[in-house]
Amino acid sequence: MNNNVGKVILTIDDESYIRQSMRSYLEDFGFIVFEAENGKKGLEIFNSNEIDLILLDLRMPEMNGLEVLKEIKKQSPDTPLIVASGTGNISAVVEALHLGAWDYILKPIEDMNVLYHSVTKCLGESSLKKENKIYQERLEELVMERTKELEESEKRNKAIFKHTGTAAVILEPDYTISMANSKFCEIVGLKKNEIEWEKKWHDFVADEHKDIMNKYIEQREKSNTLKPDQHEIIFTNKDRKKIHTYITLATLPGIDKIAVSLLDITEKKEAEQRWHNLEKQLRNAQKMEAIGTLAGGIAHDLNNILSPVLGYSEMTMMDVDPDSKAYKHSEKIQKAALRAADLVSQILAFNRSSEEGKKSIKLHPVAKEVIKLLKGSIPSTIKIIDDIDRNCGRVEADPTQIHQIIMNLCTNAFHAMEATGGELTLSLHEVLLSKEDLIKYPTLTENKYVALTVSDTGCGMDDKTQERIFDPYFTTKDEGKGTGLGLATVYSIVKTHKGSIFVKSSLNQGTSFTIMFPLDETKTKQETHGSKRPIVKNTKKIKILFIDDNHNIVEMCKEGLETLGYKVKDFSSSLDALKFFKKQHKNIDLVVTDQTMPDKTGIELAKELQKINNTIPIILCSGYAEAIDQEQIDLAGITKFLKKPLSVDELSSTIQTIFMG
Repeated sequence: MNNNVGKVILTIDDESYIRQSMRSYLEDFGFIVFEAENGKKGLEIFNSNEIDLILLDLRMPEMNGLEVLKEIKKQSPDTPLIVASGTGNISAVVEALHLGAWDYILKPIEDMNVLYHSVTKCLGESSLKKENKIYQERLEELVMERTKELEESEKRNKAIFKHTGTAAVILEPDYTISMANSKFCEIVGLKKNEIEWEKKWHDFVADEHKDIMNKYIEQREKSNTLKPDQHEIIFTNKDRKKIHTYITLATLPGIDKIAVSLLDITEKKEAEQRWHNLEKQLRNAQKMEAIGTLAGGIAHDLNNILSPVLGYSEMTMMDVDPDSKAYKHSEKIQKAALRAADLVSQILAFNRSSEEGKKSIKLHPVAKEVIKLLKGSIPSTIKIIDDIDRNCGRVEADPTQIHQIIMNLCTNAFHAMEATGGELTLSLHEVLLSKEDLIKYPTLTENKYVALTVSDTGCGMDDKTQERIFDPYFTTKDEGKGTGLGLATVYSIVKTHKGSIFVKSSLNQGTSFTIMFPLDETKTKQETHGSKRPIVKNTKKIKILFIDDNHNIVEMCKEGLETLGYKVKDFSSSLDALKFFKKQHKNIDLVVTDQTMPDKTGIELAKELQKINNTIPIILCSGYAEAIDQEQIDLAGITKFLKKPLSVDELSSTIQTIFMG
């Protein structure tokens, strides 16, 4: 409701177009506007009408604005007056404010909202002054009628304006609220007659802060000159909504009553909490970035070590009877090496930034597949709840990595309930975050997301544990039940998908992980995958040039490939290999090269080889695949890319695929 409808405003300005523009603008809001082209005319209109507010230009002929201001303040000191002046006349503005002007605006007025804001603010203040004046006059009447009791009332009301802020109450000795101003009523959502003599202070204070008033009373009794006391407390309104407030407690002089003023600081506290959450997220992101950088350096060496282990165990299995101990021992070595390779892949996930494998997909088929796997492996003491919305939109994601995320979280949930049983809930919903939601999700923006949540009713976590759950190798599980990489891998994958992960947990109250993936509103076509070609045995003596600076890998691959019938020329130096190829390129059918080597990298070497023979097939291998993108591979003319650790069978299959055409 517009309380300014019918308010009368007088504009005094010698420029007609300014008067007319202000009049037209203000009349749109229901104001009644009089115009005066000079000071004398303005005073005539003021003296013959009831004017609620005056807009006064300072620079006018005959009688300037300051003279008009002095005259109006003599006649009606409580009439709000706003002066208007150009930026070159600031000294006159200052003098006008000293003479009693309520506000000022600068000309030209580029944004009329400034005018409207100033007018409504001054009218509001004028209304409050009139209300306070009427209230004071009533108090004075009561003083005349009731002697001592009214004298106490006068002191009490004077103290309200002296000691309290915008919201204020008077408390009786038993904490009954005997007086409350309009702002307090607004905060708690009740009318005056529902508060005064009906409610006590503790009715609106959170339990943990009720003792503050008791302690203040105790201190007051020990000192007759107790200064006002200030605290931050949680206040509650009639709907029990929590309101963060800053209160001032003061004893009214001469009487056994307390004045309390309250300042609502809820928005400030929420902003502080959001900032705290952002700092926490930033520290975590920086820590994970440092770990990822370290992981990339380690991964290459680890994969180089694993390649000979896999290769020689594979060759041993090819040479011996499958029923022999040597075969079984080699098989166990191979399985252990593959587990180690998988561990390296998880470590590499910390620093994975490649978009390879990502496409526009719906997450519910992946989530449904995980539920199907869980139902066959989790005991019946744990109930699996399917809360998956099949109508969620698409996200840009790698389905394999999404599967890994969900499995990791569900495995952790299972371990949390393994001894006691409980409920494991997998939820998938599309959400639209509002401004209010950003307090809970400080790293996100107002946008659409697909929310993936895994919840359990297990043992939960304390705050100290929650601060470390994404650290690599940190685990609360028993020995043998986890590597400590699960959640660290989840965190890294989520970040590469431009998502955010949030955890909510309390001891013995269960745990809930929520991942917010940005909704992909572009209708990206699904990738289609052709069926794999069958592996074909070697049918001719393919001549291979093999280059790797790791001698163990060179020896293993050379021996393995030659066992399968290939002819292999090997080098540990990229420069030596390039010299050989310049002379013998007609006798080479295919090149296999490592990426990370001294002198020339695999990609640099491939470019040089292509200059000599642009039809030569080249297979590039690397123990740190995330450092290479598809564009680099294409520009270098590389035919295939293989991730280390290598096995002879995988390498041979790739060679056969190339020569199948």
